[in-house]
Amino acid sequence: MNETDEQFPPRPGGLVDSARKAAAAPPEPADTVADVNGPVAYSAVRVRPESPDTGTARTVTLSSGNPVARILPQDAQRRSAVVLAVDNDVYLSANQGSAEDAQGSTTATGVFYLPAGIAIPIDTQATLWAACTTTATSSRVSVLITRDSQP
Repeated sequence: MNETDEQFPPRPGGLVDSARKAAAAPPEPADTVADVNGPVAYSAVRVRPESPDTGTARTVTLSSGNPVARILPQDAQRRSAVVLAVDNDVYLSANQGSAEDAQGSTTATGVFYLPAGIAIPIDTQATLWAACTTTATSSRVSVLITRDSQP
């Protein structure tokens, strides 16, 4: 306190008196929960991820007559997909032009090379094209898609 406080004492219960008492009081402890990173001022809300509503499986066959195919269309309701090259290695591309440039080549650039027998998850809703690396034999590409029935 300084000289002014002693000459002009605050009115009991007034704004100045209430503010000084609140500032002098110890802070109230917040509800905390133990966490790996230390105490957290709130408790976590438990959630359970819901399974997708529908699922689809199909196989697309690439050959010399059909060397490029769209295996996944643009889909705002797609949750995920799994792509598997069954017989031969294939190229995956986000656009048709790159897939057509890569088809039948063993050294294509700008596309994703998927070896046969390797399944990869796809977590986007974008279009995906497949192109065969060889036109000597047919190349099957299996696709498993999970979707939500409502956006």
